[in-house]
Amino acid sequence: MQACLNSAFLWNGIQSLGLTTNIRVHLNGDLSSQQFADNLLKLRNDAITPNNQDGCIAMQSIGRIVKTQKELKGGVFPNVAQHFIVYSWMCQRVILFPRNEDASVMNKQLLQELPNSVHVYKSIDTRCRINDAFNYPIEFLNTLGPPGVHSHTLELRIGAPIILLRNLHPPSLCNETRLRIKKLMTNIIEAPIVTEYAAGEKVFIPRISIIP
Repeated sequence: MQACLNSAFLWNGIQSLGLTTNIRVHLNGDLSSQQFADNLLKLRNDAITPNNQDGCIAMQSIGRIVKTQKELKGGVFPNVAQHFIVYSWMCQRVILFPRNEDASVMNKQLLQELPNSVHVYKSIDTRCRINDAFNYPIEFLNTLGPPGVHSHTLELRIGAPIILLRNLHPPSLCNETRLRIKKLMTNIIEAPIVTEYAAGEKVFIPRISIIP
């Protein structure tokens, strides 16, 4: 505990600063996004009045609730086959999921709406220590899906948007850089960058070694 920041002799002279403006909402000027950001801030500050009966907060006061993933997909990505060629349209949309399994289901549904054929990539899972061959067979490793690592089988289509999960070549190829697939080869993916920094730059993404 003596190594903690609040135990340092400088702690009494340190001023804690917090973020007060959502820069992304501020720059885009989107009223619905601004309202959503304000509601999240109110939720963080306990400024939303809970229900008098059970003490719960009604989710309708924070955002619009949908009943099915199909309704969610249609609201965020309507008519994908018609709009997917527009870079800006794809960059303005994203769906977040708390679990990789749910994200994979939505990804497959969106990929099915693209007109191009599917290209399947499979990871080459290996053990770090040869002595673990009996305890961790390859078939078991193929079933794992740790955070930040894609599943054993990766299905892609030309024109689909992808997000980089590693810093390959900063500042253009960094974590969360968005790209759009142009060509799928055996060991390389050709994709132009669609995010603001280095937008339009054509890059090649090879197979890389990943250790979770």
